[in-house]
Amino acid sequence: MEVEWLSLPHPLLAAFLERAEEEASQISSLIEKLAKSVNSAKSLISGLIEPLGEGKVIRVGAVDGSRSPKLSERMGARYGLIAAGALIIEGKRRISEKYIAGQFKRKQALSEEVSKYFFDLLSVYAERRIALEILDDVDLLFIDGSFYSFVYPVLRMRKQGLFGEREEEVFREVYEMTRELSRSKKVIGVIKRSHTRAIGGFIALNSIEELKDLITVIDKLILSAIMPPRTIFRYERLIGDENVSVYTQAAYLASKSMLEDLMERAREKAYEPFRKLGLDLDDFRSLRRAQVKAHASTPVCELEHPSIDLEVGEDLFSDATGLPVAIDLIDSSVSLSSKLTDEYVSEVEARVLERLKDKEMVRWFFHFLNPQKIF
Repeated sequence: MEVEWLSLPHPLLAAFLERAEEEASQISSLIEKLAKSVNSAKSLISGLIEPLGEGKVIRVGAVDGSRSPKLSERMGARYGLIAAGALIIEGKRRISEKYIAGQFKRKQALSEEVSKYFFDLLSVYAERRIALEILDDVDLLFIDGSFYSFVYPVLRMRKQGLFGEREEEVFREVYEMTRELSRSKKVIGVIKRSHTRAIGGFIALNSIEELKDLITVIDKLILSAIMPPRTIFRYERLIGDENVSVYTQAAYLASKSMLEDLMERAREKAYEPFRKLGLDLDDFRSLRRAQVKAHASTPVCELEHPSIDLEVGEDLFSDATGLPVAIDLIDSSVSLSSKLTDEYVSEVEARVLERLKDKEMVRWFFHFLNPQKIF
């Protein structure tokens, strides 16, 4: 048992253990049912799975970023840290690496929701910037996440009147940098926390009754169980040239029993932000997805690419995580913690104290908003 458990008051620990027993009982039957459904899906998927290519030694770049898991909430402002890194490798040899460090600061009186989104957007900005800086030095470049995932929250924030001039300016810059990366035809997005449900969308759109339980299951789980090692599943073999997000939206709508005009409504939902924000839909529509199962012991890795000839070999992927080795390496170098953020703000406070005579105001400005919840 982990030490964290033992730090709880005994009655609370006992209550959690009782809940764990109840949950184990409930989830066991669910997993058994899921296993049967996934096994039934093999007839749909197995014929579409291909062997991975042999791969070759090329110069591979990877870009990843990190931001404070939560903002350091002080009475005068909320602070966060941003880090982005780029690594270039060739085979097992490191060629070069570079880093960007940044800070985020907002007044406490301003919207917490806007702060969170703008903080995320600035992180993407740092990653796109450093990706462009190394683009000409590599044959293939992995970036963290989907190319255009940053677009979707914007429409909602605009409707609520929460998107100001500065946010708009940074958003447009990130969008243009992303287009440049996509059009280079040598950048691949690595989607670590995938919620893609294109298989579920396909099942719903084709009314495959015996597989309907999989409509609410993410593809990553289904394919990790079905795909053998050293294989690749290209979504276009299942859904054609339609963007994967359309089929994921179809799965979502079907799970809410919104089945009327399902494909039309799914397309409208997937493309709505691009249309209403006046963005080029062609670049987004041209993006393709694939799932790679490099090793028997790892889950699939979801890749997004701008319709390129995706020839990747097993050697590009880690046998510990299933992700590209280069992404793993740079991820471990740029990770930031909440504690580090608070240490940074304390360093700023110490330097301000050296400059100002009014020590009392400095102390209150940097005082934790909630002194009970520091980390």
